Amino acid sequence: MDMNMGTRTAGIGRRREPRTGTANLLVFLGVLPLDILVGGYAWLAVGMEGWAAAHNGEDAVLPVTELLWSGGMPASIGLALCWGRFWAAAVAQFALTAVVMAVLSSSYG
Repeated sequence: MDMNMGTRTAGIGRRREPRTGTANLLVFLGVLPLDILVGGYAWLAVGMEGWAAAHNGEDAVLPVTELLWSGGMPASIGLALCWGRFWAAAVAQFALTAVVMAVLSSSYG
């Protein structure tokens, strides 16, 4: 009879621990340049659409395709960060994405 009943071998059933705060910060700062590029593209697309509509005397229409792409890219990065156990960086990524998309969407009423 095995005397170690109820115990598991190393590596089986171990709980996955989150990464440290420093690791989360470094990962978030590493992803931030990509966020800036994607957010800048969205800002440019929204601004150009609004400028063109104002220049032509038309009502501005929110460029939904660009916003979906620009929101989906950072959101997918956030999901990858969750999978990598960088949960604090993922929360910051999702929050940043939500704020940028809210600001860009609010410019169209």
